[in-house]
Amino acid sequence: MSPAAKPGAVPPDLVEMANVKEPYGLKGWIKLYSYSTDGAGLAGFDEWWLDRGTEAKPDWQLVKPEQVDEHSGTLIAKLPGVEDRDAAFALKSKRIAVSRALFPASREEEGYYWSDLIGLLVKNREDEVLGEVADLMDLGPHEVLRVMTAAGEDGKRGEILIPFVAQYVDQVDVAGKVIKVDWGRDY
Repeated sequence: MSPAAKPGAVPPDLVEMANVKEPYGLKGWIKLYSYSTDGAGLAGFDEWWLDRGTEAKPDWQLVKPEQVDEHSGTLIAKLPGVEDRDAAFALKSKRIAVSRALFPASREEEGYYWSDLIGLLVKNREDEVLGEVADLMDLGPHEVLRVMTAAGEDGKRGEILIPFVAQYVDQVDVAGKVIKVDWGRDY
């Protein structure tokens, strides 16, 4: 259990790692859609938090997977109490998270995880605020920052997609909560 959490308490630092895609087979196994580039990373944790509620009203419950494996590039898992296809189907689209406190230290050359970038302010070289990081997308050749802009006159927020490559990303300052980019408002 996360060192910051009290027994039975949901850790305040949960990081969503995957969601349940669908049942796998007839004996209660589930297929997972992993949010990380290394889907097997989730397999390295021996306790997960499964949200049996909804996005609006989460109901996080601690689960310790009985088995985790990879099949044809997809992560599959057997959770306790899920004994057949119907029980596995009932978990479809449910979120799975892990306490951030359980993550190993990030690699020295990177200094951060993708989850550390969510919510950071994005500024360009002219020091204009472009928005805030909503998430990162892995589009094959490189990752892309999805930046949500401030609401316009119509009250709606916009979206900017910035390739997460050295050509456009000048600096990532997790402690200062800002990412500096070579990107104009009109791109």
